[in-house]
Amino acid sequence: MEGSSCQRRRPLPQILYSQHVAPFLQFHGPLPNMLYAIGGRNHQKGPLDVVEMFDTWNGRWVTCPSMPTRRAGSAAAALGNGSILVVGGYDEKGEIEGLLASSELYNPYRREWTEVASLTRARWGHGCATFGSKVFVVGGCSLQLGAQPLPMFMETIRSCEVYDVAADKWARCGSLHVARSGSRVVNLGDRYLAVVGGCDERYGRLDARLETQPTVELYDPDKDFWSLLGCRLTHPTLTAGVAVLDDRQILVVGGNPALSFVETYSVPLPGEGVFAASVGESENCRKLSYMMEGRMGSQAAAMMLPSPGGSYPMCDRRCMILIGGERYDKDAVDVQRIEQFCTVLAYDIQSGAWLEHYSFPSMPAERTAVSLCVGVGTPANA
Repeated sequence: MEGSSCQRRRPLPQILYSQHVAPFLQFHGPLPNMLYAIGGRNHQKGPLDVVEMFDTWNGRWVTCPSMPTRRAGSAAAALGNGSILVVGGYDEKGEIEGLLASSELYNPYRREWTEVASLTRARWGHGCATFGSKVFVVGGCSLQLGAQPLPMFMETIRSCEVYDVAADKWARCGSLHVARSGSRVVNLGDRYLAVVGGCDERYGRLDARLETQPTVELYDPDKDFWSLLGCRLTHPTLTAGVAVLDDRQILVVGGNPALSFVETYSVPLPGEGVFAASVGESENCRKLSYMMEGRMGSQAAAMMLPSPGGSYPMCDRRCMILIGGERYDKDAVDVQRIEQFCTVLAYDIQSGAWLEHYSFPSMPAERTAVSLCVGVGTPANA
C-alpha cells in the first residue's frame, strides 16, 4: 500500500456530525453520560415527584416517568446495572410527618419505577454514593428512635447504612465521627468514600445557631471505619455542590449561606497526615475562583460536555455541573424572600474556570434539595 493510503482520515466537522449525521442514528438501548435531576422542593408546589434527564445526545431536558412518591431532601445513586436508586427524603407532609425510609429504583431500559427495600432508619438531608456493587447512605436528619413525629424530636444523626443490591437489603455500617446533615458524599476511586461539610444541628434553620462543619471524613469500606481528617475546608459549608476531580481532588462550590466560592480539597490518605491536628485553612485547600451567583442547596456532578465552541453530541470535555439551589436575604424572615434557581452552571475542570458563555439549558422549574446523578438514558430521538 502506498504511504498516502495509510494516512489517518480527517474527522468530520462537528457541525456536520451533530446536525446531519447524529439525528439519523438509532439506538437499541440507553447511552451513558446522561444527567438525572430527581424530585426536590419548589416553593409553590412543595416536594416534587418529577424526574428530568438532560439528554447529552440532543442537548436538552426530557421528562422521564414520575416517581411513585414525592421526595425532597432525598439522595440518588447510579448502580452498575444502569438502574438509579433514590433513597429517603420527605414528602408533601413535610420534614417531620412526611419523613421517608422508602427507596425506589428506576430502570432506564424499561422506563419504570419499582419499590425496593426500605432504610433501617428514615432520614432526609443525607449523602449517598455507590461504591463497587453497594450503595452507602450517610448521616442526615431523623426522628429520635421511638419518638413521636414532633419538631422537638428531630435530630441530626451519625448513623450510616449500606445497600446490598443483589440481596435487596439495607444494613447498618460504621458511624460518622460527627453527626452531619446537608453534607455531600463522593467516591474516591476504588478505595474510599469521603463526606464533605454539613452541619451537626437540625438542618434547615436560617439563624446564627446553625453549626456548619469545615471537616471531611474518609471511609474505608474494607475496615468499615470513618477517619476524621485533620485538614479542614477553607470555608465551613453545607448543601454545597461537591464533585470529584480525580482519586484525590474534590471540588467544593458554594453552600449555606449562599456562598459563591470555589475551592479544591486534596484528600490526605493514610500515612500522609490523615490525623494531623491542623485547623483552619490548610495547604490541602486551594481557593480557585467565585461563582457568578452564590447559592446553597445545589447539587453537583462531573460529566462530559462539548468543548468550548463545540456542540452536542460531541461531549469530550469533563466538566462539573451545578444545578438548582437557592439564596436568601440575610434578613429574610419568610419564604417569599428566598430566591430559587432553575439555572444550571458549568465549570470546566480542565481549565479551572466557569464557562460563562456556555448556554446550558435551564431546568423546567426552580427547585432545591434535588437529587442528582449521572447514568445511562435513552436519547429523545431513539
